[in-house]
Amino acid sequence: MIADGKAFVRIAQLRGRIAALARGGRYDLTLELLGDLVRADLGLGLPADALLRARQSARLAEERGEPIAGSLVVLAATLLSANAFGEAVDAAALAIDRAVPAERARIETMARLVGGAGQRRLGRFAEARILLDAARGAAARLGERSLAGFALAELAWVDLAEDRPAAAATCFEFAAEFLRRAEPDGPAYRSSVDCEALAVAAWATADELERATERAAVAADTARAAQRFELIAYVDGVLADLALRAAPDAAAEACALAAESATTNAEALAARPPSTDGLERGRQNLARELVAQARLRQVRTADASEDRARHLEAGIELALALERPRASARLGAFLFDLVDDAERAAQRPVRGELERLAGAIAGLGDQELTAMARAVLAEL
Repeated sequence: MIADGKAFVRIAQLRGRIAALARGGRYDLTLELLGDLVRADLGLGLPADALLRARQSARLAEERGEPIAGSLVVLAATLLSANAFGEAVDAAALAIDRAVPAERARIETMARLVGGAGQRRLGRFAEARILLDAARGAAARLGERSLAGFALAELAWVDLAEDRPAAAATCFEFAAEFLRRAEPDGPAYRSSVDCEALAVAAWATADELERATERAAVAADTARAAQRFELIAYVDGVLADLALRAAPDAAAEACALAAESATTNAEALAARPPSTDGLERGRQNLARELVAQARLRQVRTADASEDRARHLEAGIELALALERPRASARLGAFLFDLVDDAERAAQRPVRGELERLAGAIAGLGDQELTAMARAVLAEL
């Protein structure tokens, strides 16, 4: 949902209708509209409000003696969105327990998907895989393509957590296919675009250069059609990082292309009308971070000290314009990239570059990362 004035008016209208229907005893319609309100609140980035409405829906269904499993699944999904992972797992399990025969097949599928997602976020990967595998198989049997796609995407994250990037890439590819076929537009289709890009990243993590390059073309075309400009830049950056590791002769060209892509696509996003939508803000923030990352990456392929210094200063300036936690993480990771590059080349890192990075990190106030940067300098 786009978070403009109309969206907030829609929420106000829903709340007014819910209150009126509840006073009039129209609880069937009240439950339906509470579900709409939960989705609207989540779309506007209001998880606390969504959680309140989801709990009201579950409580109202229980008080009326109506099937409560559907409301419990909504509650579990809302808890998951609110980062209450343990509670989400419990609510999903309760939904299965309270399902009536007529709804059991679909309730179990959705609840296992949500429960598996919660278990993954809790780091319980074995439990997550069992639930997600069951959800994927049941969704496929029911013809629920979107549910099958989301289960496959969650399984891909489990594979990544267990250091199986090639398996994760395959899961992301299948997830994208299921989600794309589920609906021509909407949340499932939009998620399919993300899965295409994530498949490229997973193949790159597996150092599968040919496969990553092949899938990158598909992912970029899909992202372009969906106007997901930040994902085009992301994919180009993934290929640049892979070239630095696995194809050094092509690294300079790949890094230059990634820098051009990041700048061009960030400008395309910035040219859009202002929006308070949380997803849109997230995309623009990612796009800006990719520009900073791309400029820093060019330091690693430049030969002349003047070029390295120019790219480093520009990259630091761009990174410092990000939110502080992201700026610290980006600059800290790059400091260690430079150390690793020097070790692979059997050379000493350029102390001046590390000192400049350490100073920028210290200015951000991250004491732990600042101490690490100073420790690196002390070892030179």
